[in-house]
Amino acid sequence: MTLNNVHIPVMLEEVKSFIPISKKINVIDATFGGGGYSKALLEAYDINKLIAIDRDPITKIFARNLQKKYKNFNLINGKFSEIDNLILAFNKEKLECFDIIIFDLGLSSNQLEDADRGFSFNKDGPLNMNMGSSDISASEIINNLTEKELANIFFEYGNEKFSKRIARNIVKSRKIKLIETTKELTKIINESIPNFIIKKSRINPATKTFQALRIYVNDELKELDLALSKTTKLLKK
Repeated sequence: MTLNNVHIPVMLEEVKSFIPISKKINVIDATFGGGGYSKALLEAYDINKLIAIDRDPITKIFARNLQKKYKNFNLINGKFSEIDNLILAFNKEKLECFDIIIFDLGLSSNQLEDADRGFSFNKDGPLNMNMGSSDISASEIINNLTEKELANIFFEYGNEKFSKRIARNIVKSRKIKLIETTKELTKIINESIPNFIIKKSRINPATKTFQALRIYVNDELKELDLALSKTTKLLKK
């Protein structure tokens, strides 16, 4: 299987500005994605070892060329909340310390551009939003949670001011027909937000609701909290 890698890391130069060029370093790229950070670092720095982590199985495809070219690069498929155990298992029960650990949070363009993943309100596909290793899908949340629970998710994780109205209309719609696609959900959201708000907004009206669902499906805030607490064991002083 081959895929086009369309993701360009937007914070690469800022990250590189912190990296020393005068010493050999060990690096963890905790959110490999399309491999933009790993590739740039392997090309420009004196890397002893670079271990990349990503929960999305599709990243194996984007890692192939790097694995062929660089013997000091390895990809581990797993959640970064388990970063300590993943590194421990990879290093055969020896907990090695690293100079740099990079987290670039959110979606990659590779995930957004794949309609079958269900992340994008601009592409019609199944309501999935699973980054990998999640127990639930967005459609299960949309079709099973109560109106109050949905409203809380949209407000807490998306800061959506019209969360209650969107949740109410979702519950009304699913009584007639289950909501199964991104297009169906986007239509409900668009109909829930006043036109004058939509006209003056610089973002798509579905942006905040889709963000909230993605974060909830993948338990992103808890994952990050766990990962950051564990990095202290893995970083050199």
